[in-house]
Amino acid sequence: MIRLRVVLSLAGCAVVFGLSACKTPSSNATPSASAAASAPGSRPPPVLAKAKPWFAGGFSGQYQAKVAPVEIKAGAIKEWSKDDGKLASGPGKIDLAIDDAGQVEGTSEGALGVGHVAGRVEDDTLHVQLSPTDDTGLHGVLVATRDGDGFKGSIEASSGDSLTVRTANIELKKSPVGEREAQHAN
Repeated sequence: MIRLRVVLSLAGCAVVFGLSACKTPSSNATPSASAAASAPGSRPPPVLAKAKPWFAGGFSGQYQAKVAPVEIKAGAIKEWSKDDGKLASGPGKIDLAIDDAGQVEGTSEGALGVGHVAGRVEDDTLHVQLSPTDDTGLHGVLVATRDGDGFKGSIEASSGDSLTVRTANIELKKSPVGEREAQHAN
């Protein structure tokens, strides 16, 4: 017959099959094996922090908005043919902060108007919406794919009545300022 004996030791107390006995600590007592196992030098190695995803941090980029090509044929909105391209065309800038989960927040300014940018990174693709902060700005969508440690893509935007339609290419690169903003967002 095999006998099994279990002993637990906690701060000088032993528990054997439900019975316990405690010793009073003495100055010449030697540390038990369980006390040595919990010594600072014998702790298990710390759990390593998960590496940040490549897209976490700040990004910024500049664009040059221009008239979007719109096919004008019978039945098309006549105002499209009257668009001289002067309104909402020209340079602009977008700043983004992307958290570890891929959530995107940011701002835009320039030819397309001052606005808020929000969206998400999924896999290697950035999808964001541009929402103007006033009636003069354009609503838009920015879609970009990973390019090195940044993004390359395009913006498609229009006025609320869709009479002004613009497009722009954009390249977003890592930005130290945006990285600080992203760290505060986490």
